Amino acid sequence: MTISSIQLCHGVRSPGGRIVLSSSHKQAISTSVRVSFGFPGPIWWNSCRFKGSQSRTSAVVRERGEKIEAHPPIDDSVDAVEDRRVVHSPPKSPERDFTGTAYVPVYVMLPLGVINMDCKLVDPEDLVNQLQILKSVNFDGVMVDCWWGIVEAHTPQVYNWSGYKRLFQIVRDLELKLQVVMSFHECGGNVGDDVYIPLPQWITEIGQSNPDIYFTDREGRRNSECLTWGIDKERVLKGRTAVEVYFDYMRSFRVEFDEFFEDGIISEIEVGLGPCGELRYPSYPAKHGWRYPGIGEFQCYDKYLLKSLSKAAEVRGHSFWAGGPDNAGSYNSTPHETGFFRDGGDYDSYYGRFFLKWYSQALVDHGDRVLALANLAFEGTCIAAKLSGIHWWYKTASHAAELTAGFYNPSNRDGYSQIAAMLKKHETALNFTCVELRTLVQHEDFPEALADPEGLVWQVLNAAWDASILVASENALPCYDREGYNKILENAKPFNDPDGRHLSAFTYLRLSPVLMERHNFIEFERFVKRMHGEAVPDLEIYPVEKHTECQGPEGPVAVEHENLGFWGEKTDLFLEGLTSESSLMVGVDVGIPTSSGNNIQFQHSQQLQEQVGTPGGGGARRCRPLEEKERTKLRERHRRAITARILAGLRRHGNYNLRVRADINDVIAALAREAGWVVLPDGTTFPSRSQGSRPAAGTSAMVTSSSSLMVSQQAPTPALRGVSPGYQSSVEYNTCRVKGVFMPTPSPYDLSSSAPSQTSALVGDGVEQRESHSLIGGPMNTINDKQIVDIPLKLPERDFAGTPYVSVYVMLPLGVINMKCELVDPDGLLKQLRVLKSINVDGIMVDCWWGIVEANSPQDYNWSGYRKLFQMVCELKLKLQVVMSFHECGGNVGDDVCIPLPHWVAEIGRSNPDIFFTDREGRRNPECLSWGIDKERVLRGRTAVEVYFDYMRSFRVEFDELFQDGIISMVEVGLGPCGELRYPSCPVKHGWRYPGIGEFQCYDQYLLKSLRKAAEVRGHSFWAKGPDNAGSYNSRPHETGFFCDGGDYSGYYGRFFLNWYSQVLVDHVDRVLLLAKLAFEGTSIAAKLSGIHWWYKTASHAAELTAGFNNPCNRDGYAAIASTLKKHGAVLNFASSELNMLDRHEDFPEALADPVGLAWQILEFMCNFLCCKHDSCLFQVLNAAWDVCVPVSSENALPCHDRIGYNKILDTVKPLSDPDGRHFFSFTYLRLEPSLMERQNVMEFERFVKRMHGEAVLDLQV
Repeated sequence: MTISSIQLCHGVRSPGGRIVLSSSHKQAISTSVRVSFGFPGPIWWNSCRFKGSQSRTSAVVRERGEKIEAHPPIDDSVDAVEDRRVVHSPPKSPERDFTGTAYVPVYVMLPLGVINMDCKLVDPEDLVNQLQILKSVNFDGVMVDCWWGIVEAHTPQVYNWSGYKRLFQIVRDLELKLQVVMSFHECGGNVGDDVYIPLPQWITEIGQSNPDIYFTDREGRRNSECLTWGIDKERVLKGRTAVEVYFDYMRSFRVEFDEFFEDGIISEIEVGLGPCGELRYPSYPAKHGWRYPGIGEFQCYDKYLLKSLSKAAEVRGHSFWAGGPDNAGSYNSTPHETGFFRDGGDYDSYYGRFFLKWYSQALVDHGDRVLALANLAFEGTCIAAKLSGIHWWYKTASHAAELTAGFYNPSNRDGYSQIAAMLKKHETALNFTCVELRTLVQHEDFPEALADPEGLVWQVLNAAWDASILVASENALPCYDREGYNKILENAKPFNDPDGRHLSAFTYLRLSPVLMERHNFIEFERFVKRMHGEAVPDLEIYPVEKHTECQGPEGPVAVEHENLGFWGEKTDLFLEGLTSESSLMVGVDVGIPTSSGNNIQFQHSQQLQEQVGTPGGGGARRCRPLEEKERTKLRERHRRAITARILAGLRRHGNYNLRVRADINDVIAALAREAGWVVLPDGTTFPSRSQGSRPAAGTSAMVTSSSSLMVSQQAPTPALRGVSPGYQSSVEYNTCRVKGVFMPTPSPYDLSSSAPSQTSALVGDGVEQRESHSLIGGPMNTINDKQIVDIPLKLPERDFAGTPYVSVYVMLPLGVINMKCELVDPDGLLKQLRVLKSINVDGIMVDCWWGIVEANSPQDYNWSGYRKLFQMVCELKLKLQVVMSFHECGGNVGDDVCIPLPHWVAEIGRSNPDIFFTDREGRRNPECLSWGIDKERVLRGRTAVEVYFDYMRSFRVEFDELFQDGIISMVEVGLGPCGELRYPSCPVKHGWRYPGIGEFQCYDQYLLKSLRKAAEVRGHSFWAKGPDNAGSYNSRPHETGFFCDGGDYSGYYGRFFLNWYSQVLVDHVDRVLLLAKLAFEGTSIAAKLSGIHWWYKTASHAAELTAGFNNPCNRDGYAAIASTLKKHGAVLNFASSELNMLDRHEDFPEALADPVGLAWQILEFMCNFLCCKHDSCLFQVLNAAWDVCVPVSSENALPCHDRIGYNKILDTVKPLSDPDGRHFFSFTYLRLEPSLMERQNVMEFERFVKRMHGEAVLDLQV
């Protein structure tokens, strides 16, 4: 018995029909399933493949030992299948009516040679005539390739756009739209290529001396069609990487045709990502002898990709995997002929999965890098990426042709969802080919190819739509017939799609004399109308319901079925699970009705119900009776009522600080802490070292998350007396704010900052309860409404011997390089550096000032003074940390020199002051550029981020040998004022004084435009303004309507504004670090975050809000920043690690207001509730970074020479009892100055360095 694949897949059902199989067919299927491809040797078929799409794989089934019969092409004949005859439907199916459907724009691709090698428009008159004819049928626009090999043909960064200017002007005059392709590949040698356009001449010259810049196969044959992705980050193109070359080209195009972007003429940019502009490897090059349907070859044998593979193998722990497979055949092999791609082959082995994952990830990473830069170059314009339709061998288990092209899409894996996710990341549209191809035609023409273009299209479209990205398409081969157009229409507008999804655009390939022939053009006009949702007269309507007529022994039987629309035409049979003779698999689109005896209809839903009701039917869920559900609800309500009464009693009578929605875990934790146990946020519980000091009976205990972290009791020592005024305010402060951060065991030097007390004093019911504080070891007295705390003078030190090594760097003076870019006093500096070297300092940090290096002219860089400085550092064998300082120096704390922004930037600012941050009163702050111009071309044709990128790239090229030798260990990227990621909300030049809340800085025209757009998207255009009740620079939170408790900051408008304000900050760091990562590939990059610690105790955190950190008491404002740093692999540099809380409180008591009028003793007030304003902020930021595995470095904010300050730094850098053993990445001391070189200070600093390095010191007070 035999069943033809054509019969089984095409003859048994008409479009939309169900498949009918007899019991004997089920016998054949369940006995053995094999696939015949028309060549010797059967291939076992993976019949269980299912990728979540409606496409199904077809199979030829037979019993063992039987031969497969040849069958003629499908026609209107009737084939006998045992006791039934299947009536075949005619191949010409009726058409759907697309009238009133969604409008899909139609573009036409211009001829490849429309621009010649001299960048001149070829035959403009004939082109105009053809476009006018096309315009008459209301097509939407044209697509054109902008060839890299023409525009940048002879010299790097010398671009000739003359021919394209004339072409674009013609298109604009005809009121058409433009889709432009950034074509970074060679033209010639592929299907449809009628001209030859090579890569730029200067690229080919480099390739002659370094052929590894091209993709290479296993035999060492180079493919000059495009550059290998292995040099995306290698500076082998005359000092530039490949992605930088692409970015410069795209940026030049954006500047040259800016008016076309502004007027909306250019509607889309398609970014070339590989051969033929498609995101794939050149795995099937005709120049190397490939012929359809060969599987192709892997293209990873250039030295750069092999280096990447070797590194990946070493990371995996199998260095012998650092090579491509040796049994993958050749270009024209078939899967079953190879050991790698055959069913059960090495592609699914441990090595095969490792290799294919690396190979496909290199493809995704390439797309990620290039599209990130394309988004910067073409901000505001839709960008797209083209994906190739590798449809041959789609019906095999390995999908060999897709694997060699870089799509890891075997039968048991979805290889396109990862690509779709990457495109979604950059909001890039997917342009997919082969939408006009039909599986049946492919089967008739090339039955051995086992191609399924329909199944592939459906899988890719669903992967893209599931990721919520736009999908466009184009035809792969010339198409002039109605059936091909109908296929495109069905793909463009899927029938009965529940979400109404459709293609965003379609591009017809390509404009030619054949298309202009009368008959072809009439058919094309009809196609355009239907794509636009217009009616056409000569339409054969799709029937709503059809019948399949099967001949049985007793005569014809009509089988009714539901209309599946277009996808019901799919001719594949999906077999899912082979069980026994009496079972048939579930898995065809809408179910497979079975036939046994006289029963020929069986509803799929009934079959599923029977499976559910059958014992042992696969673990189906039992339907719970309604009464049982109600009893469960009553039990849950009763349990919650009891819990609520317990919690209320504990709050009222036990003074437990339980949150509103506390549960039993909170109760147990509170009881454990009162008993002297330590309970960590993750539930880890253990006895404290001082359980003996438990609260006395009857003492009211206020327990917080930080109150469980105790230090051992100290004996009284001579004390320093601190006096704190009893400051109170009518403003209610949120004293119980806890952000869930891990507070390391406090340092004994943190009497002023982080040591929580073991007992608490509470004033309530008019009776004052007072206890002596065991930690302080001294009395606490009250004099004239002031609390006096006795504080010990000397405290024991932690022993850091054997702790992790933390590098110590010293920041050089701000004026070490003068305005002429000359090194100041090199001899004196050399002496100081030798002293630092003698005490084992790891290296130095230095600012590279934008205002010095690029002072006079754009892109004219002077690095002479830094070159001399860096040479000195190299000779001393020190490391370098370099700061890209894009800000002004002068006017801030510690600034002893004045270094303005570049002169040419200041000139632009005089005519356009909106390039600077602006406050509500219109005062400009030239300390740094506004983030509103990050994407605005106002800096002589460049955006701000492009200016930063060019500067960083110049530095990378100038000091390349220092990067290669590892001398430059880290680059810190300046992101705002003082190089810190924040708004300049507290400018001293505008009168701000500590602890003023500062002002919002969003009133330049560019940020206001962004705010206006955000408000319109939200649907409240009247929100397009900053708050008018946020006070002034030196206001206090409670003096403003916006920041006071319950103020507008927590209202609908306030939350909208603060979300937008902080998102602008996050977007800025995202853009700049993306480019920094490209410029400094292979070197650590860092971003500096400012410690805005004043008013941290209030509910609004006003000073943080104006600085751009949306961090009020009910929100973690640093998590988004930490995630962005993690995304780019950046280090977080956080300042102010040495500040002493008590000193700050004594100097500025008004910044720590007493909450709710409770008369807490001053030490309890500071230690239990905020570890002060500074330490809580510090540990919140540290935990936000550590939670996403971002390395953290730090520096001191103010000069520090005393042991107490150093000990404070040490305790912060190496937290005690951290359960994960976390510590800082490095520490930078600010700054090298004469006072540090004094003998006593040098000795103290040397001691500090030893302890940072984990070495022992002699004079340790344990």
